[in-house]
Amino acid sequence: MRKILISILFFASFVFAENPGEGDLQDFTQIFSLRSLENGIVLSVFRDSTELLHQNWRLRELVLSSQLRAKDKMADKAPFGYVQFVTPTQDDTCMAILPSGFFGAKSCSRDLEEGALETVFSIMPTTTSAVQIRSLVLNSNECIGTFFNPNVPIEKRFGLKRCTFDPFSVIVPEDLMIITPPLLKANVL
Repeated sequence: MRKILISILFFASFVFAENPGEGDLQDFTQIFSLRSLENGIVLSVFRDSTELLHQNWRLRELVLSSQLRAKDKMADKAPFGYVQFVTPTQDDTCMAILPSGFFGAKSCSRDLEEGALETVFSIMPTTTSAVQIRSLVLNSNECIGTFFNPNVPIEKRFGLKRCTFDPFSVIVPEDLMIITPPLLKANVL
């Protein structure tokens, strides 16, 4: 009798369970910061903002249309899917590769409508916890990396460099990025 009662209570709990397919799942990941493996500098397009939340990102996974996917010339070599790095405070503002070659902010939806793919990236895994982040602009074979130029402030020394597609090659630290916990104000204990 006891087993029957426990079984009835167990199965009755399913009646009140929520269906995860009903739209209660978030469109974004938790907040994180994106840093260079070489120097630990945070990649942010809102460097001058006083709010620390602007130094972080959320990740949005994309399923590109066949027309936009055709623009990815390296899709066969790196079939890892597509993402956008979205600011935590505005759902339609993404990190973009600007025509100047530097990083900036751009409307996520407008970029996809225009087909420019300046806000679309692909995260390529490595044998370490660091990743290469491939951009889909131009020939789709360039990844985010850091460069040395004494005339450019260190926090703005992010650009695009040729990706390493050979799994047996050593990838230098300046070509790798790490996904780390968010940069937020510390709480006093």
